[in-house]
Amino acid sequence: MYKKYRKAMAGIMSMIFFLQISSSPVLAADKISEPLSQTIASPEISLEKAIQIVKTNFEIPSELSNFTSNYNTSDERQAWSLHWNNPGKPGDFSAEVNAVNGDILSLNYWRNDDSAATTTLPVLTKTSAQKISDDLLTRLLGDRAGQIKLLTNNQEILPLNNYGPISYSFQYQRLINDIPMLGNGVNVQVSSDDGHIISYNLNWSDLKVPENKGVISAGQAEQALASAPFFKLLYWLPTPYRILDIGQKQEAKLVYQLSGQTGGAIDAFTGEPLKLNPGDWIAQTSLNVGIGSKGGLAGSAASQPPVLTPQEQQEVDRTAKLLKQDEAIAAVQRWIGIPDNLTLRSANLSTDWRSADNRVWSFDWSNPNAESTDGKAQYLSARIDASNGELLGFNLTYPQTDKKSTELDRTAMQKLAEDFLKKVQPSRFSQVALDSDSDTGSGVVSDQVKIIGPISTCNFSYHRIVNGVDFPNNTMTVDVEPSTGTITGYELNWSDLDFPTTSGILSKDQAVKAFLALRPMTLTYVRIYSNGVPGEVRLVYLLLNQDQSTQNSNIIDARSGEMLDYQGQPLEKSPKPYSFTDISRIEGEQEIMALGQAGLFGDFGNSFKPNETMSLASLLRAMYLSRFGLGKTLLCQMPKFWRKLKNRVG
Repeated sequence: MYKKYRKAMAGIMSMIFFLQISSSPVLAADKISEPLSQTIASPEISLEKAIQIVKTNFEIPSELSNFTSNYNTSDERQAWSLHWNNPGKPGDFSAEVNAVNGDILSLNYWRNDDSAATTTLPVLTKTSAQKISDDLLTRLLGDRAGQIKLLTNNQEILPLNNYGPISYSFQYQRLINDIPMLGNGVNVQVSSDDGHIISYNLNWSDLKVPENKGVISAGQAEQALASAPFFKLLYWLPTPYRILDIGQKQEAKLVYQLSGQTGGAIDAFTGEPLKLNPGDWIAQTSLNVGIGSKGGLAGSAASQPPVLTPQEQQEVDRTAKLLKQDEAIAAVQRWIGIPDNLTLRSANLSTDWRSADNRVWSFDWSNPNAESTDGKAQYLSARIDASNGELLGFNLTYPQTDKKSTELDRTAMQKLAEDFLKKVQPSRFSQVALDSDSDTGSGVVSDQVKIIGPISTCNFSYHRIVNGVDFPNNTMTVDVEPSTGTITGYELNWSDLDFPTTSGILSKDQAVKAFLALRPMTLTYVRIYSNGVPGEVRLVYLLLNQDQSTQNSNIIDARSGEMLDYQGQPLEKSPKPYSFTDISRIEGEQEIMALGQAGLFGDFGNSFKPNETMSLASLLRAMYLSRFGLGKTLLCQMPKFWRKLKNRVG
């Protein structure tokens, strides 16, 4: 059997506890340029085709069986975002596919290989990894692979560590007429362990470029740079690579620094410094994702398309039933008018954060003339339920105008808000009540008041009532502009839940009695603050927790009378630290005490019992909790093998 003494195990656990390491995948970014059309055609690449393109070119680990997708559009970009993972296992695979021409725009593959945690030397050389990268680009880009150039870095240091295999990074620059196109190209990361692709990012915009005829020479450009005020002499203090020793001082360096928003750019035709308008900037080396020229689909050489897994097919079937983009925009227009001066900037189909079963279309419109002061709308955002066209929320922004005196009637504004809710939520409006503390806007203090200064908005908030009981987590809110009565904002927060009945619960008197048993009224001095300024001291009674060793809470279970923590669990069952009283002068006393304070090895409360034989269950439980935490949610996700082992070993 496992005859391991507790103090020996505590030594092992202290090492595990204090040396936990975690990592996370890197996300890609994109850039917004020209506005979208108000009506965008359906994607030429379907979700099913996008999945097949990725699976033709990359092997998706079979254990990553959970699959979700999003559809995103913005200015110069339409893409399917595909995501494979498994909450019960480490690993994450995500990809983006151009919904116009089928290019794979990005890919990120993270996996946690514990067996490689002691790797110090790479298995593959950088030359071998580069061949893998080059072969990948030939497969994905076709003829365009001949229009890129590998950017070499002879100063790159190969890191060696004990945290797993390193990765080789390769950056390729796009060339047009043998001239680099900054901001266009490819980045690839290859694992040095087995050569799998860790990440891939493509930016290949469909561009119209000026001809390279009649340009000045490089020497002329150098002279123009030298005569321009791009460089400035100054003192410069570099960032230290380590913490300075006591008494040690850094020395400032006298340098010339390149300044200016263009980075020293000279117009190749005029020989003059490049001039930019306010807010303009030059894309340097960032690889922003964009639509490429229409061509062959990535991975189209495969004779037969890959077979979709049941989860992938389920996602395809589910997405096919959703509203198309133009249908979702029509749903927005059904409830609110989209001002003619606004231009659609982005449209995204994504999973509702409250429920993985629900999909939401999100839209953003803006006024291209941001400096306009003609009183027209500046911005509109809206969200639509992608399955039934229900309006979930919107926000409409107008430029602020000065009104010296505006008469308001709060009752009239409330009627406008409620008429709107009755129109968009006729059945649910009968299930809500107006919050008593609804904000009526800046300066509104009564039914008939004046606003001095910029026009504000009046907010009306309604909460849900179920079985005659308030449910403040579900709400409807409406914003009303007070001078014109325009509805400028709306938000619905509504959940599809099962509600327990109110039968068998404690009465109010019983609940108060249970609460007072835990937090009795206590005579206390308190100081009163007025507008943030401390004022007089008063003597009052407060509900105080008499036992300072237990947590404080304002929640009582209506059936059991138990005080609950923020996760809804009884306080008595919540994780808590342990102060062991029987480990004085034993080996590892300090480490064992720290483990107890972390809530580990609490089998015997505040007794560690160092001479007792430790059970395997106790050891594994402490190992699991030291790695994944003490939260109730994490405990519920404990692997099945551990629960079985716990029942067997004790």
